[in-house]
Amino acid sequence: MCQVLRLQRYWSTVLEHDFTPHGICNDETYGRLPPLPEHLFTGDFGWLTAGAAGPDAHYMQPGAVPKLAMYELDHRLARDSLYLPASFVTFMTSATLQQRVPSPFDDWRISGPAFSPVEEHGRLLRFMRDSHGADWTAYLYLAADGTCPVLGSPGLYTPELDEEPEERFSGTPAEFADAAYWLAPDFEHFLYRYWVENVIWSHVIDQGRPAAGLPPLAREYFTLLRDPDRSPLDVWPTPLSWLRKNHDQLELW
Repeated sequence: MCQVLRLQRYWSTVLEHDFTPHGICNDETYGRLPPLPEHLFTGDFGWLTAGAAGPDAHYMQPGAVPKLAMYELDHRLARDSLYLPASFVTFMTSATLQQRVPSPFDDWRISGPAFSPVEEHGRLLRFMRDSHGADWTAYLYLAADGTCPVLGSPGLYTPELDEEPEERFSGTPAEFADAAYWLAPDFEHFLYRYWVENVIWSHVIDQGRPAAGLPPLAREYFTLLRDPDRSPLDVWPTPLSWLRKNHDQLELW
């Protein structure tokens, strides 16, 4: 019998001031997040303007992957009929784009693909981590159905970029669900929300500048945050199928 697992939604917002307790949206409060301008998500990152948080903000240091290394990674995944999203390749090979994201704590650190802890043909790829102690890490999950959500965790195994993955995760789906959470449906959704919230935090909270001076996209997001009548964000993770036989597995959803 095919069993399925739905990861819990989670977002660690930098806008804890007057928004959500402790700056965290869990599965129950994730719907409070403002909707994103999906018409802008064309994969070329035209919305990712330089210096959006102001000249005094801390911008992330680049960790661009050489295009040859990215090609070799994509070729390895293709052997299992998995493909990196074009937007992910564009961003992770561009130092220019990476330096446009404000954040004093995180950096770009791509890994090699690890075997999925849940799906036989899925893979897990680290692309960002906390540079101040690995409190959290962001992963691109290459699902067997072709979707590529972004997951977060205090730490899941991934090999280095030039290493082969170790044996498959030996735990149960419940153990994986306890170790990981669902951040966004795809890479560009994740990056936009991460970028726009850091722009607002750097401009309004860290630098103490008026919100009226925010760039248009950040000002629009800031306005939505303060609109109590905005529609709830109805975005849910796609359940993951657990097909392999395991006497310890649990049916979670």
